[in-house]
Amino acid sequence: MQLVLRLLNPLTKAAFALALLAMAAPPAQAQAPAPAPATPAPGAPTDKAPETPSDGQGDLVAPPVIDPKGVDTSSVPLGGDPLQRPDGFGDPAEMVPVPVLQKSAKSNWDEGFATIVATLKTVYAELDRLKLKRAGAPFIIYTMTDDEGFSFEAAVPFSGATTEKPGDGLEFSASPAGKALRFTHRGPYDAMDPTYEQIANLLDAKDLEAQDLYVEEYRADPTTTPDDDLVIDIWVPLK
Repeated sequence: MQLVLRLLNPLTKAAFALALLAMAAPPAQAQAPAPAPATPAPGAPTDKAPETPSDGQGDLVAPPVIDPKGVDTSSVPLGGDPLQRPDGFGDPAEMVPVPVLQKSAKSNWDEGFATIVATLKTVYAELDRLKLKRAGAPFIIYTMTDDEGFSFEAAVPFSGATTEKPGDGLEFSASPAGKALRFTHRGPYDAMDPTYEQIANLLDAKDLEAQDLYVEEYRADPTTTPDDDLVIDIWVPLK
């Protein structure tokens, strides 16, 4: 896969800025100032109990806010069973943003697929701890590649709500959004070079300019699917 990455500049070599959405805690309710207490008559009993300060443990964590502006249609619905989606080869489509729990990681090329699987398992375990339900195929979003290895974000769509924040190294965000071409790869992760070569050839033939990132959506869960049976949609965002 290293050879392909050298061929696919700028598709795979430059870092991209993934638009992360801020998670704001619920706004505090404004309160009017309390009137000054009346001065009790001399000798009158007082029955006001002392106030107990709030420890803030009941505060809810706001769900991630998804901004759909600019994303009006999708030729490939992301809901339902992703394995029932037809394969694509350069199909124009819209990536529709969905809430995800994600974790950043990096790996060398020799251990790339094993690192992806281990990182996804960490995200799955955190979703279980937060009592959130997986709601779609996981994404691997490549943020940097070079001859030594790559950095990526493992992002898993979810549904539900939680009163807890994710553990260290994980965060709520949204999946990538916008116009893209979709290509399907079937088979082992380490046999993806020809697919990426075809992507580069199609972009050149149609004089299309891609953004400096690419996204792999694992329609067949790589944590449970044999390597030979993987089904991966490669999304190539366009400028």
